[in-house]
Amino acid sequence: MQYQILFHDTMAYGSQHHMTNFKFQNVARETILFETSVNGVRCFDEQAKDIVMLTREAYSLNLAPVGLGQKVGILLSYEDPTRSTVRLCFRVMDQTGQPVCCGYQTLIMMNKDTLQLVPAPPFLAGFLDAGAERNLIEPLTNPRFCETAQAGGAGVKRIFTESIRRLGKAVASAPWKSAYPKIIDENFREFEFQDSP
Repeated sequence: MQYQILFHDTMAYGSQHHMTNFKFQNVARETILFETSVNGVRCFDEQAKDIVMLTREAYSLNLAPVGLGQKVGILLSYEDPTRSTVRLCFRVMDQTGQPVCCGYQTLIMMNKDTLQLVPAPPFLAGFLDAGAERNLIEPLTNPRFCETAQAGGAGVKRIFTESIRRLGKAVASAPWKSAYPKIIDENFREFEFQDSP
């Protein structure tokens, strides 16, 4: 998805605050959670009404500044899904494809009353199925995305491959009419942003 840097995202010297990089993560996470729908009805409202999604850990590696009014492309993928947990991986690039930051959040799903671990709701589980055409499973393995991000240094190039940077640049610089959140692969093939009925 695309995001434009607003005044309250910046520090006194004009570029984004380091906490804005976590905002990028949250905006992408909340968009996929709340915008997935079936027949125009949001899946979250019904399928997740008894679930608490707890962010167990969050990490951000800040790589470059972005100024007020500039746009970034935020890419989201999922890593290490289990029955009740998933790690969300984030890559953020500016309008030239320059990496801005990367990071991750690990979510735990619990029943809101018992606080016992529960399975991911069906709409979210659909994105976690490696066999599904529109899955969001992180392709970076051995080492995993989270390990590569934490190590930093030259390894970050593995996170921001040339095809990923092209995709990030396209998302960040998309004109307003096509800047809506979307599920898209590295070949720019777009998938329906809906759960299968």
